[in-house]
Amino acid sequence: MTGRRATLALPLAAPLAARAEALDPRLAEAGWRLQGVRGRAVAQFAWDEAGFVRITARDSVGFLLRPFPGPAERLGWRWRVDSAAPPSDAALRGADDRSAAVHVLFAAEGPLSFMRRSLTPEGMAGRGLTYCWGGGAPGRRLPNPYAPRDGAVIILRGTEAPLATWLEEVVDVAADYRLAFGEAAPAVTHLALSADTDDRGGLAVARIIPPRWQ
Repeated sequence: MTGRRATLALPLAAPLAARAEALDPRLAEAGWRLQGVRGRAVAQFAWDEAGFVRITARDSVGFLLRPFPGPAERLGWRWRVDSAAPPSDAALRGADDRSAAVHVLFAAEGPLSFMRRSLTPEGMAGRGLTYCWGGGAPGRRLPNPYAPRDGAVIILRGTEAPLATWLEEVVDVAADYRLAFGEAAPAVTHLALSADTDDRGGLAVARIIPPRWQ
């Protein structure tokens, strides 16, 4: 890996920093950890006994991250949005808010330098695919505006998607990686969930049943 690949795979707004805020202990026990964006209010994540993660983002952004090792395969999950973020454009820095997203993060190719290892949060040094609810029309695929060589955004649901309704997704991670980067996908290392309303403001409330390999 060269220095180019050392960009964070999760960067939809700014460099990420680990947060010290208390996380719902049930999420922490399950291996999740919270990542915030430096200088921005942090979205809230909570575990519900019904089996889903509830995300609340009011003028804020945040990522819930956990190890998720395995080969790139078909990935499925269910999600719903109860309060949608304002319309946004996933292609534009500073305008790329979204009601919810699922991020699939991949192994970095080659070793990182000592400095990069010390500065880069675990799991964020390789490439990443971001599956969005919000940010444009469904089916739109584009480079991540913050890491165009190492990140790709795929919009699954747009403003037409019904609110307060569970919807099911199944994505072909291997095929999406090849379309985005022109080569076979390396192993998956981490999974992240997020919501983002720090640019255009407003409130997004979403629920996600954590993804599983199909």
